[in-house]
Amino acid sequence: MRRSHLAAVMNMATMAVVTTALAQTQVATPAWMDTGSWSEVHPLVTRNIVYANVPVPGNPSANPNPGIAGGGMPRIPNSATAAPGTLDLHLDVLQIVSPKPTPVVIQLHGGGWIRGDRPSSYKTFSALLAAGMSVVTVDYRLGREAPAPAAIGDVRCALAWVKANAAKYNFDLTRVVVYGASAGGHLALMASYAPASFNPPGCTSQPKVAAVLDFYGPTNLAEAINHSDTVHQWLGLEKPLVPYTGTPPATSDPDVPPVMKEDVRGPRWAAPDAATLAWARKMSPMSYIRHGLPPTFIVNGDHDPAVDPTQDAQLKKALDAAGIPDGQDIIPGGGHGNFPKAEADKAMLLCLEFLKAQGILR
Repeated sequence: MRRSHLAAVMNMATMAVVTTALAQTQVATPAWMDTGSWSEVHPLVTRNIVYANVPVPGNPSANPNPGIAGGGMPRIPNSATAAPGTLDLHLDVLQIVSPKPTPVVIQLHGGGWIRGDRPSSYKTFSALLAAGMSVVTVDYRLGREAPAPAAIGDVRCALAWVKANAAKYNFDLTRVVVYGASAGGHLALMASYAPASFNPPGCTSQPKVAAVLDFYGPTNLAEAINHSDTVHQWLGLEKPLVPYTGTPPATSDPDVPPVMKEDVRGPRWAAPDAATLAWARKMSPMSYIRHGLPPTFIVNGDHDPAVDPTQDAQLKKALDAAGIPDGQDIIPGGGHGNFPKAEADKAMLLCLEFLKAQGILR
């Protein structure tokens, strides 16, 4: 009896230790959940890496002077070996030193497909770095350099570069995330959803995308074409009906179109015909929703003047119907980015929690 009682006491003590350990494990939270830690990251940065050399056919539909989005890296001249009529595309690699391979995020800038460059600062995505992820910021051909689908192919080539250089930069190819805002969000979705027919020659070997972070990216260009000038330009459908007489807007938002003069009236473009709408649908993420797509998290403002918030709602509904893991953060009163800091931090924190739920952050 005494032995049995002792065994029972020991078992109870063991259970207490296990229970305490479990409780401690449950209350432990990742350091990245403290948003204050995000500003403390200091990544190792390798800049201006050529990841592809691509043709520049031009695009008569695009504004040759679309304005310059602030905060971007300046374009780097071609290397001496680049052929005439081509463009060297560059990327930057930002890393937190790690003894183990890290998740890697492909970051795509916005700008309505017609302007913008990869960012010169990592402040807007410091949360990703604080969570131990590497970030690869990518240039792609803008609208005046080549119409759709050139930019999609460029992102596919960036993915191929990540796979080919995984060992050199310590990337974990099972945890690849594609992330973009506005036009960059659209390209993130297309690079992850569209079929292999969008792969350029030499860029067919790509890692599987584990997740997508879509910040207010257009999802249905056939709907957007009736009111979005930049959609028409990027699709390269026809020359403008009204000359560009405006000036770049006095704003840091690269997706706000130039302000037109008061005497300019009427539509910029003809009503789209069936072939135009078919081309717009082919360039739309909504056309490729199916079971097996990467988990996707959506962030958008409910008062976005540039991308109709109903497009984000349509994407969420379609992903739910297809059984794709997804999430959404709708910013109350939010416009086209430039969210208040508290809302921007919340959105990034929800993205990290989503990636953790998918097993990308461990």
